[in-house]
Amino acid sequence: MSLETAQNLIQNHFELPTLPQVVARINALVDDPDVGVREIGAAVAEDAPIAAKVLKIANSAYFGLREKVVSTEHATAVLGIRMLRTVAMQASVIKRYEHLRGADDFNFEELWRHSILTGQVCAALAARCRARIALAPEEFHVVGLLHDMGKILLLESRPAEFLAVVAESRASGRPLHVAEMAAFAFHHGHIGALIARQWGLPSLLSDAIQYHHGPREAVMADPAVALVAIVNLMVHEVESGQADEAQALFDANVCTLLGLRAEDAVEIARAAEVWRQQIQV
Repeated sequence: MSLETAQNLIQNHFELPTLPQVVARINALVDDPDVGVREIGAAVAEDAPIAAKVLKIANSAYFGLREKVVSTEHATAVLGIRMLRTVAMQASVIKRYEHLRGADDFNFEELWRHSILTGQVCAALAARCRARIALAPEEFHVVGLLHDMGKILLLESRPAEFLAVVAESRASGRPLHVAEMAAFAFHHGHIGALIARQWGLPSLLSDAIQYHHGPREAVMADPAVALVAIVNLMVHEVESGQADEAQALFDANVCTLLGLRAEDAVEIARAAEVWRQQIQV
């Protein structure tokens, strides 16, 4: 199914979210060559709940900072402007859907942990890829954050129907995206891709979200898309305690496409087990 076809179906069910205001403000500042760390930190600080979550994330063990970050300006200086933008997006999107935490038969926190970890692993592997990948590491963090966001919108907009699909998927063993296609004629990857488009993110980022469940020909057509799809599977294996199976996903064909060594996948899979415990939601 083309994304345009999916869009026609999706827009009949719910309205796609707009780019979080604090992120839009930061984007404008980052693109202004006359703006520095102080102004960007101040923009984040204007939204107190977002600022608090940004500081919580920045002080998490994942970043391994030597000193505690005590202000958003400090966070900007330590993390860098582009990573701060990514962290602000993560914080604001999670806050936007906080009301869904505790929904019956759906683990909100587990989904965000999976999404954040997927972004972290993608970024770490992208930094090691010797193939030409058109997305920067911080953009892979955004892919991870958004790749499963369609599930959140389905839960918010059509809770009874979506939870029935989740239950059917568990009972039958069918992948959730397959069950979603049967029920809705689109799946959460289509929704995430449309959100990325609406937020003005790179088209390749949108493609990586749309095709993170395949088909294989779309996955293997571009290294960035392949990286996201395979890391998504890898993270699921890590979350299930199957680190060996996670490493095996990076076979010779995949390593050649991405310009990775087999030991890169081994090292990152082991690191992912540690990062998973350090994620702040």
